Order: sequence, then structure tokens, then C-alpha cells
Amino acid sequence: MKKIAPGLLAAAIGMSAAVALLMLFAASISPIVPVSILCLFVASLMTWIPLREEQGYLFAGIEFAAVSLLSIVICRSSIYTWLYILLFGHYAIVRFFLRTHMFDRVATVFIRYLILNAMTAAGLAFAQYVMGIDLTLYLQAIPVFWEIVIMEAAFSAFMLLFKLFALLFDSAIRNFLMPRR
Repeated sequence: MKKIAPGLLAAAIGMSAAVALLMLFAASISPIVPVSILCLFVASLMTWIPLREEQGYLFAGIEFAAVSLLSIVICRSSIYTWLYILLFGHYAIVRFFLRTHMFDRVATVFIRYLILNAMTAAGLAFAQYVMGIDLTLYLQAIPVFWEIVIMEAAFSAFMLLFKLFALLFDSAIRNFLMPRR
């Protein structure tokens, strides 16, 4: 991999963090749920940009932490902010780590599902015990089996779309935005 200039890397991290923060703000003010979900997806995709460079884990972690803290300050009451922090924001880091350190594709997908499910359980506990929101009141009309099926289908769609957009970024956009020396 060719080295990228430090100023260009800092600019890329700043721009991707700004886009992620803007998308989280747009998700919090949008009255249309699919638009908010799309904004959340784009915000979670922005962590992939610094991750593919030298010392990518450090820069992606810094971007995730900065976006998380700033989104708490700007739109703390939004459920999309908490979904980003607890579930989708760090997915790129976990995905890249598993992809580079494990070579069994089935095991990596299984571990990603396991991590997403564990973080969902942590998010539900956080919502109930810290924020005082009992989400079981909203889901009483749906049987538990269908809730699990819907959640796993949403995770599958998220992982597939994330993979497609990460491949698009790596193959077409990355070298255009950040030329190498």
C-alpha cells in the first residue's frame, strides 16, 4: 500500500466525521423513518474511510469517538444517535478486524451476528435501565419469534449493503479522493 500524506489523511478523517455527524443530525430531525435509517447507514459507513489507511484502527477509533461525543452533544435525545453509538458506528472496525484476522468466512459472519445481537441486548438494557424507556411496550403486538426474524433480516441487509458500499468505496472512490504518493 502506498503511503498517504498526513494532511490528506487528517482532511479525510475530518470530512468523514463531519458527514457522519451531519447524517446523524439529519436522521434525528427527519420525520420519515426510512430516510432516518438511510442517514444512520451512511453515518456508520463513514468509519470505513480512515480504517483502510495506515494506523487505520487508531484513526477509525478516534473518528468513532469524536462523532459519538459530538452527536451526544448535538442530538442526544435521538434514538439514531444511540443506535450509532451502541450498534452501528463501530461495525466497520469490527468487520475489518475480523476480515483481516480470521480467514473462515462462515465464522466471521457468525461472530458479526453474535456481536450485533449482543450489542442489541446491551442497547435494550441501556434504554430500559438508564434512559427509562421500556421498549417491550412498543413490541407487544408482534410475537417474539417474528421480532427476532425481523431483527436478523435487518442485520443481514445491513451487512450486505455495508459490504457492497465498502467495495464500491475501495474500488472506485478511494483512489480518486485520496491519491497516494
